[in-house]
Amino acid sequence: MEPPSQPQPSQIPDLVKIGSVAVDTAINVQTDILDPVIFSEREARFVLDNKGILHSNSRITFSTEGDVAPNNNGRAFFPAGVGVHSLIQRAALRIGTKTICEIEDYAHFAAYETTFLPPDTIKEREGVMSGRMMAIAPVLSERSASFASASNSASITESLTEAKSIQIDNGTCTTLKPAASEYWKPIDKDTIPSDPSRVVYDYQKESNKPTYSIALADLFPFLKTNQLPLFMIQEQVSIHLTFTPRGTGILSERVCATAGTALTRDCTLTRGDCQLISDYIFYPQELMEQYRQANSNMQFTYVDYQFVKRTVSPTEFSGGLIQNVGGAGRIVNKVFVGAQTDTASSDALLNVYVAEGPAISTTSTGVVRNNLKYNDNFLYPIDVSNDARHYHNVFQSEGRVPYISRDLYRGEGQLATDSADTKGAIQFEDYSAKDELRQKFFYTAYRLNKGERVNSRGIELYDTRTTMSGSSTLRCWLQVMKVAQLKDGMFSMAFA
Repeated sequence: MEPPSQPQPSQIPDLVKIGSVAVDTAINVQTDILDPVIFSEREARFVLDNKGILHSNSRITFSTEGDVAPNNNGRAFFPAGVGVHSLIQRAALRIGTKTICEIEDYAHFAAYETTFLPPDTIKEREGVMSGRMMAIAPVLSERSASFASASNSASITESLTEAKSIQIDNGTCTTLKPAASEYWKPIDKDTIPSDPSRVVYDYQKESNKPTYSIALADLFPFLKTNQLPLFMIQEQVSIHLTFTPRGTGILSERVCATAGTALTRDCTLTRGDCQLISDYIFYPQELMEQYRQANSNMQFTYVDYQFVKRTVSPTEFSGGLIQNVGGAGRIVNKVFVGAQTDTASSDALLNVYVAEGPAISTTSTGVVRNNLKYNDNFLYPIDVSNDARHYHNVFQSEGRVPYISRDLYRGEGQLATDSADTKGAIQFEDYSAKDELRQKFFYTAYRLNKGERVNSRGIELYDTRTTMSGSSTLRCWLQVMKVAQLKDGMFSMAFA
């Protein structure tokens, strides 16, 4: 009697690539909750079990002690643009002693990624899952302040069809008391604020110790296209997180506070709530064993990020900054850049996770002119100075549309405003859109579309900005190609 024939490699489904599988394939998902093997206010490390296939949407949860206690009845909350991502300074995925994927200044990286999330996703999901609130929506005129004296001759015409300003829309109604007060008490016409404000939900207040989570695929781009076959790996697989340092005094890069209030201290992480909720996928044993035998030597192609950071003075920007950002000998797909001028302060709606351009005056938004040079050639034949082209280059580099208006991107337009300029405009936690949102998302991006390896000179960034309001921290990420190999249970990686 002949032995049963073995399936050909082409007949074995790819269990690691993210995508569809046959509808009749039996799948079992096992969920484990893992505590960190190392935990402190500066770092945490998780060790995964070598079983099944790690689902890329497994999540790490975080919570705080609720001990920030802002004064004047203020509220502490995670930055509107990044949410709980503000806790992470560096994230690294390691197999054995090898770092497979690592992102520096991760919270700033997450601020860039947030611009590509649709507003409905942020409002309906991310506000609950990660604490992000950057869902921008038009705002109808709020005329309550004009009727404080119960007059029938209000100067503002409230419209149900026309909005003259924008603001964060988290689904709450505006308060008729100042945000930094006991706004839940009965309305007193004598204390109706001139700038009505939306506030965060109770579950988003740091004092209520909310538990948020971050998906592994957000921390490690490798997992957006691949799932780790842990059952085939004979080395230890671990996740290393470096937390944002706790601030001193009233300063914090972790949380924000209502405008006009101050933190008494920075937040403290809760060890018991810092956990990895890992989902392991199991297929029928025969299928997984066939996959192991057919892929004893398999390769992954994925992207990782190299990071460059430096301080740039307004004079350097005005004179034309030329900065080598590395990438020598690498295949680089894209480069994106952001400059942040704010000092570390919790007295801002977005905290320090912003990207800013030149100072805005009543008549001008300044000029930004940039280009990229690699392999002895400029990416653009003429330096780019048109703001619409800057925005288009971000879209072209990512293949995704940034969900930000020109007010938020470059300070143009008259929608990110306040009640002094536009009657009826509202605030968020007593922060106006003019001060806290306008030109806070000015990222520039470059797509290197030739597929060439960068020569030994590296990539040079040419960036002129006239004129920045102060010294800036320039951050630049390079997306580089990597190749990983899994052979006989041992993992190795190299640059492509």
